[in-house]
Amino acid sequence: MRILHTADWHLGHRLYTRDRTPEHRAALQWLLRTVEEEAVDVVIIAGDVFDVTNPSNQAKELYYEFLAGLVKTRCASAVIVGGNHDSASLLDAPRGLLRALQLHVVGAAHTDASERVLPIRCAAGELLVAAVPYLRERDLRSAQFGEGSTDRLQALREGIRRHFTEIAEAAREMRQDPGTPIVATGHLFAAGAADDEEKKSYIYQADENNIEAAHFPDCFDYVALGHVHRAQRIGDNDRIRYAGSLVPLTFVEGQASRSVCLVELGRAGEAVRTRKINVPAARTLLRLHATFAEVKDRLREAVRELPPPPALQPWVEVRIKTDTPIPNLREKLYAVIREAAGDTPDAAPVDILRISTERQTARPGGQADDTPRQLDELQPVDVFEQLCEREAFPADHRDGLKNDFRELYNWISEQDEA
Repeated sequence: MRILHTADWHLGHRLYTRDRTPEHRAALQWLLRTVEEEAVDVVIIAGDVFDVTNPSNQAKELYYEFLAGLVKTRCASAVIVGGNHDSASLLDAPRGLLRALQLHVVGAAHTDASERVLPIRCAAGELLVAAVPYLRERDLRSAQFGEGSTDRLQALREGIRRHFTEIAEAAREMRQDPGTPIVATGHLFAAGAADDEEKKSYIYQADENNIEAAHFPDCFDYVALGHVHRAQRIGDNDRIRYAGSLVPLTFVEGQASRSVCLVELGRAGEAVRTRKINVPAARTLLRLHATFAEVKDRLREAVRELPPPPALQPWVEVRIKTDTPIPNLREKLYAVIREAAGDTPDAAPVDILRISTERQTARPGGQADDTPRQLDELQPVDVFEQLCEREAFPADHRDGLKNDFRELYNWISEQDEA
């Protein structure tokens, strides 16, 4: 049986206010072709279908266009679970209709575990999917009066592990043939996972040790994870994996290929084979972090190496190392681009989305890179942490304030989603 594991689509995402719809459309069209070419039996989308809980009509249209295209392929079924960016109610609303098309949606974990064990049948055999979406705190526990942040964090970890144990037991009870493989999904940060520094997770107080590979029950032949945008395995085998994001969400992510994971399953307990398939980049994201002269040279190279149509116009993020102000910086950089293009096109062949500077040498008593980040580069928790640092609170007081703020921020986000 062949499973295509993908996650973290973030439909509707904008990069510095720029619309990503053409990139997402190209990636989803490629995904449908890959399903056909690889003779995929089941598609699993492990959370964060959308970028926000109230996505645009255009983002929802992309989602339903993909599902409509999927039912026209030879793929027998799909399982879609909600992520922390998704509205569970929005995903679940059409689940009755989608179920008739063998498209199974689990937006939230508010039902009994046995109701989220999905039997999937296809020409290659039968499969059970233990569908675990993003687990919100209300799905795991009730707050206890007077508990500290450490107690709360430990209770969350225990709740996550208990949840996977319960759904594994439900899957074992439902399995009639002991040879039927069981696949689980999850949307969380597992211990040992690595992601780009600029993509921080504030789920469970930004904890990166929610669950370890050894805590996933042995009956799971494969665990399809989402939330971490870098494709990787967890532990020492290939049965627990992150597929990574479908398109790069930041310029840092744009420096590495995005991918999906093709999983080949046999009978329960047999070795699992996985293969990473890179997603073709519809748009180049160029990240230039150098001196002014070096940035100009790189821009000239980018113009000379423009990808042929139908590739989209490359986007560039520029951060120039300089100790002196450079007047009319944007105009000077675009002049370099137009000069390299050899003519005067109506639109520049390369578009610069952000320009910033940083010092090369340290100010007295400071560091070389002490240029403050702009507000739209920060998450709310980043801003609060900087405020705590500025006020010079004692370390224990500061850590407690940060944890309390993260808890409050997560609670507000969940209330907005509900």
